[in-house]
Amino acid sequence: MAADNSRDRRRPATLREVAEAAGVSVMTVSNVVRGKSVRPETRQSVEDAIAKLRYRPNTSARRLRLAAQFSVGIVIADTDPSFLADPFISRVVSGLSNYLSALEYTLDVQGVSPERFENATILGKVSNDALCAILCGPKELRRRHVAHLQRLGQPVVVFQEVFPSPSKNVALVRQNDLAGGRLLGQHLTRKKIRSVLFLKPLLEWCAVEQREQGLREVLAGSSVPVELDSQFVPSESFDDVVSVVTQRLSIRVPSAIVAATDSMAVAALKAVEAMGLRVPKDLMMAGFNGFDVYRYTSPTLTTVISPAYEMGHVGGELIIDRLNTGQFTRRNVVLDVALQLGESS
Repeated sequence: MAADNSRDRRRPATLREVAEAAGVSVMTVSNVVRGKSVRPETRQSVEDAIAKLRYRPNTSARRLRLAAQFSVGIVIADTDPSFLADPFISRVVSGLSNYLSALEYTLDVQGVSPERFENATILGKVSNDALCAILCGPKELRRRHVAHLQRLGQPVVVFQEVFPSPSKNVALVRQNDLAGGRLLGQHLTRKKIRSVLFLKPLLEWCAVEQREQGLREVLAGSSVPVELDSQFVPSESFDDVVSVVTQRLSIRVPSAIVAATDSMAVAALKAVEAMGLRVPKDLMMAGFNGFDVYRYTSPTLTTVISPAYEMGHVGGELIIDRLNTGQFTRRNVVLDVALQLGESS
């Protein structure tokens, strides 16, 4: 008999494998298994795949589902009280919430300062079946928070972090910010720039660290020496960015300003214009995230497009799959980013 290379026959089939065999989403398979309303032809395809793969819901997971609350919690570490106004965070949360809502799950949200993360009340709530987290702060603090999450014994998805966890209860979902920094660096080196001012918020984020690292790697390897000067900004607020950029430009005008986010880049662009400098003739500008704002600037902003909404959606898929099967089928998911060229470079 020919060997079946698609799956180890000694391992039970997973919800995702059934979905792939039936040509439907994991959500649809979950609805069929749970007896929810599905189109007859779709249900038949799923049931045929279940029979072919001999799929059986994990018995321990089934017992756990009997006491399920159909609720997922997400804790967001941030010093800004209006953290949900952040375009990146809001898109991740929206993607996660919309996926869960389609399966009749609720999403419990709590913001907390990085220093109080381990004391967040949401981490101790028994009414949540699983947890998600967005972390910030110094690397060692974030590493400690990941370790704390894995000790909770609940399924956990951590967004935008690179620290691997040995726990099978923890999965990571992030975008490839390192590649994003490299893409932007490659674009700028082709423009034969000689110096770059990189603006980043004082509050540390893994994504910003990765973006700067990718940019720095490419500039360091350029055939023509390129100076990269990193500048902390007290916050991502418009006034703070304008103040810092105005001060720096009064001393020296770099070949390009790269901001850690598009909102910071827009503020920097306003500061540049106020000083009578022209973009891109006198200096180039670029940012990261690509959440529509880049379209409204004049000149339009060069940026790196973020799949933040998709990231939240994937996090929801992983959580539901874990709750239905008893294990994470993927524990380190990295989504691609794309360079969007604008008139600013």
